[in-house]
Amino acid sequence: MVKLEAYFKDLVEKSHEEFLQTAIVRSRTHYLTRKEKNLQKLKGIQDWAEELKDVRRATLDNLPELVKQAKQAMEDHGMHVYLARDGNEANKIISELCESWNAKIMVKGKSIASEEIEMNEHLEEHGIEVWETDVGALLLQIMKGKAMHPTGVSIAVPRETAAEYFSKLAGKGLPPDPPTLVAFVREFVRKKVLEADVGFTGANAITADTGSIYLLTNEGNGRLVTSVPQKHIVLAGIEKVMPSRNVADLYVKVMPVYTTGADAIIYLSVIGGISTSNDIERISVTPASGPKEVHVILLDNGRTALLKDQDFREVLTCLKCGACLMECPLWNVVAGYFGEHVYMGGFGAILTAFTRSLEAAAPQAFTCTLCGKCKDLCPMGIDVPEMIRKLRQRIVEKGIAAPHERIASNARRTFNPYGEPREKRFDWMKS
Repeated sequence: MVKLEAYFKDLVEKSHEEFLQTAIVRSRTHYLTRKEKNLQKLKGIQDWAEELKDVRRATLDNLPELVKQAKQAMEDHGMHVYLARDGNEANKIISELCESWNAKIMVKGKSIASEEIEMNEHLEEHGIEVWETDVGALLLQIMKGKAMHPTGVSIAVPRETAAEYFSKLAGKGLPPDPPTLVAFVREFVRKKVLEADVGFTGANAITADTGSIYLLTNEGNGRLVTSVPQKHIVLAGIEKVMPSRNVADLYVKVMPVYTTGADAIIYLSVIGGISTSNDIERISVTPASGPKEVHVILLDNGRTALLKDQDFREVLTCLKCGACLMECPLWNVVAGYFGEHVYMGGFGAILTAFTRSLEAAAPQAFTCTLCGKCKDLCPMGIDVPEMIRKLRQRIVEKGIAAPHERIASNARRTFNPYGEPREKRFDWMKS
């Protein structure tokens, strides 16, 4: 039976870390201010989100067929496509590709899927040097830290701590000034990209009709990683496959405001195959200036089982924008420590249960307050609280974990695990 006491003790300790609390408040304030401004500016955003939600839900039953179509479309455009049943298989494909190329250095765009399968650790064990190129991901890499948010992995790391670690990487003192720190990362990343043998990215969306891979970034690192190295590897969960470019374009319009509060993404890259030149007598020649090869791994790792489960399947429509976390009472106290694995928060408990195990999801499942704010804020309208209730039931029925007696008693008395009266809890959520 899973022991929850150590996990809850760690949460209590994190809730008293002054630097963590400072970073959470700063990040949340900046995000909400920007988001409110741009929601007023983008009058159609809710309509776009509703349309995207309807399409995503309607196509869940067709997902296996869409994956087949996407695979064929990508192969028709010269890409190599693999279906990986689990993380071990995906890691094996990636390491064997790197070894076949005698690759020594890989540069990465930010990828939750790679964290899910612990790819960096696997490649390093095989003698391959891996470098993140996103500012936040690079910071966590050198800190050996935990992601604090799906899209802003280091937003709960205060600038003072960032300066300390980047100074060590730079070999000189850097001030706790974000522009200075980002300028250092820019130069460091550009140097590593030029040295790299392989570029690696995830995918925000893959279209079934044309096999187009959509990548959204604000820093521009994605374009460096996908253009300069000789080889490009893509890892994406099968739920990233969307029916058409029209649906992917909806995603591009909806995602930024919920992710960072911005009105639009800074860099949108659409990769449709191997770089090609038709400029000499209209003869098609590949490759041109881009990578010589593109290899795409479509990852299952529990997603097919999730798709077949009527209680939880709608979580596959999740955009992983993290908007729910910014209003989550618990995230606002402990940030990404709300969950021991890569997928944090309430929605993350469901994903952890299927991509890892029920045992791994148990601590998260019994931490959620069931306040319902995540459902209200989710652009896809996912009923996470109801899913958490059902997940808890399964965990208890299988004897994996039992609610801590104190938590169970609190829940019976006050309908939340912390023992706060309902009136007090609502005041807490407003603060």
